[in-house]
Amino acid sequence: MSTHLFRRFVTIFRVLLPFFLAWLVSFLPLGSRAARQARAARRLREALEQLGIVFIKVGQVVGVRTDTLPPPYAAELARLQDAVHPVPIHLVKPFLEREYGRVLSELFERFDPEPLATASIGQVHRARWRGREIVVKFLKPDTLQLLETDFELIRRMAGALRRVSGTPIWEDILTVVGRFEAGFREEADFAAERRHAIRLREILAPFPDVVVPETIDELCTPRVLALEFVDGCRIADVEAVRRIVRQPRRLLDRLVHMYAYMILCEGYYHADPHPGNFLVLPDGRLALLDFGMVQTLRVETRQALTDLVRAALRGHTDEVVEGFYRLGLVAPDTPRDQARAAIAEIGQINVLQSNTKNRIAAVGEAVERSRVRFLLPEDLAYAFRLIQMLEGVASYYQPGWNVIADGGAGIQAALEDLVSGVAARRAERRPAGDAAQAASMRLVANGARLRPAESPVRRLFQSVQAWLAPVAERLDSMAAPEVGTAERRPELSPVSNGTTAPRAQDG
Repeated sequence: MSTHLFRRFVTIFRVLLPFFLAWLVSFLPLGSRAARQARAARRLREALEQLGIVFIKVGQVVGVRTDTLPPPYAAELARLQDAVHPVPIHLVKPFLEREYGRVLSELFERFDPEPLATASIGQVHRARWRGREIVVKFLKPDTLQLLETDFELIRRMAGALRRVSGTPIWEDILTVVGRFEAGFREEADFAAERRHAIRLREILAPFPDVVVPETIDELCTPRVLALEFVDGCRIADVEAVRRIVRQPRRLLDRLVHMYAYMILCEGYYHADPHPGNFLVLPDGRLALLDFGMVQTLRVETRQALTDLVRAALRGHTDEVVEGFYRLGLVAPDTPRDQARAAIAEIGQINVLQSNTKNRIAAVGEAVERSRVRFLLPEDLAYAFRLIQMLEGVASYYQPGWNVIADGGAGIQAALEDLVSGVAARRAERRPAGDAAQAASMRLVANGARLRPAESPVRRLFQSVQAWLAPVAERLDSMAAPEVGTAERRPELSPVSNGTTAPRAQDG
């Protein structure tokens, strides 16, 4: 191990040590257990902030699952969405003036010295430019160097554990680590983020209730991104959102519809749906923020995923199993019967278990009992992470909510878009380089431009819901589900093996 990697390892150990000591003390019968837990949680959050980008992101992702964490940890990790230490203005000002080649007071009519939002990678300030309210996001100093060091250290540690344990799972972990490293590097490329923002704004144009901020191209550079200012309340501010949206369930349906549309119809999706990246505007529209993590799916992967979703919604278990093999979610040498039994059991757990923590534990036990080696292909790593994060966002409004049992309306709407040709009409407007994808979407839509009321997908959902109503009533009477949980529908689905939350615009 090189000297700089060893120094970083020692720093990580030193910074995390107070948390581990406080965590061990929290189990001792000394004083208030709640106070000891709160102290340990606070030290964990402080340590993650001090260690920087990668560790803050891990804390943000874990912190989204407020329904699976002890309350003190959930509260502290939630602060990572909007409480990362900012870069002071005396360092921001010369950086931006070098980037633009002009004094800030000459370029902007107003530039707020206090940041609007501070993230692991970027920082956002509000400003006024040519009479428009905008936000200016810039890349923090030393970001790329710190990313390189931390990921090299993670790769070395995972490689050592792979050699010691001899367990093949470390190969999968290294693959996922590589994917996330590529995502972090792309997130640090603000020129790429500008392109993502422009394309997502165009992709989501058919959604009148979704807002993607417009880029201010004249002020964008590889290290600076300027966007129109969007004002609203964070989606995690439940009381404020409920004053705007009377039925939050519709908001959750809209989120699922939007993401299912991006994945299944476009193969190009926003891959960082933590609470800080959604605002609810005063008129009820949903604003999508922060475009540093955007992922694409190959046409073959998207088609296989669409086929799997359709088969799951129809309850065609054999087709679901075939979809797992096509997508590489199951080791190819796994016997079909063994995989079928495991997938069926996991599907039932996801549908019938409303408590998130118990559901995750039950799925893990089922996978272990089955002895089936489930895999996470590189191009699906972010898609499954996305599912987890959406469930975390939804848990603010409906504890136990999960995409499999409760996201049917949104998935249905995306499939209707696919069948009715909405995606095909959008594909026709794409550049010539996407001709093959546009042609495939036209074939899907040919002769099937149905009004939503006539959609076979809608009729299928209505008939399944009617058929299952008596079953759901019996389950409700037997299981006494938590208040606020929704009726569970027996659908099969695959196994689900941050930036910060701003007040108005994310970084």
